[in-house]
Amino acid sequence: MKERCPICGAESELEFLPYEIPHFGEALFFTAVCPLCGFRSADLMLLAGEGESGERSGRGRRCEFEISSVRDLNARVVRSSFGRIEIPELGVSVEPRRGEAFISTVEGVLKRVEKVVKMLSRNARNEEKKRAEAVLKRLEKIKSGEGEEKVTLIIDDPTGNSAIIGVS
Repeated sequence: MKERCPICGAESELEFLPYEIPHFGEALFFTAVCPLCGFRSADLMLLAGEGESGERSGRGRRCEFEISSVRDLNARVVRSSFGRIEIPELGVSVEPRRGEAFISTVEGVLKRVEKVVKMLSRNARNEEKKRAEAVLKRLEKIKSGEGEEKVTLIIDDPTGNSAIIGVS
C-alpha cells in the first residue's frame, strides 16, 4: 500500500507487520519510510483487548502504572502514535506525534524522557536548568532503585491502542 510523505509529498510503501505482544495479544505495526527525505512513521493497532471475549470496545484507554522498584522498569509499554505519556510527579508530559508509536519497557520510556530533558536543558535559563537537573537526578534514582522514589507512568490514548503490561 502507498502513502504520501507528510514532509516532501513523495510516495512511500506502507508496511504492515503482525506482532505478538506477550500477555496482551496480537497487534499490527504499520511502518513507512520515505525514500526521498527519509521521514519515518510508525503506528500500532492492538487487535485484541483484555476482555473475556477479546473484543475491543473502541473507547479510549487510560493506563496507570506505579514505578516503585527496579523490577518495574521491565514492564512493557505499548504506545500508539495517539498516546499521551505523563509522569505527574516529575511534571513531565509527552504529547503524541504522528508516526511515533513504539513498543518498549518502562526503562526505555524513562531513557527517552531523560534524553529530551537533557536536550532541552542545554539552552535553558537558570531556573529551567535547575528544574531539569532535579528531574534528571530523580530519574537516575528511579532507574537505580536508590531511595524510596515512586512515580506514576500514565498513558492516555483515545484510540485504546496503548498499554502498560506489568511484570509477573
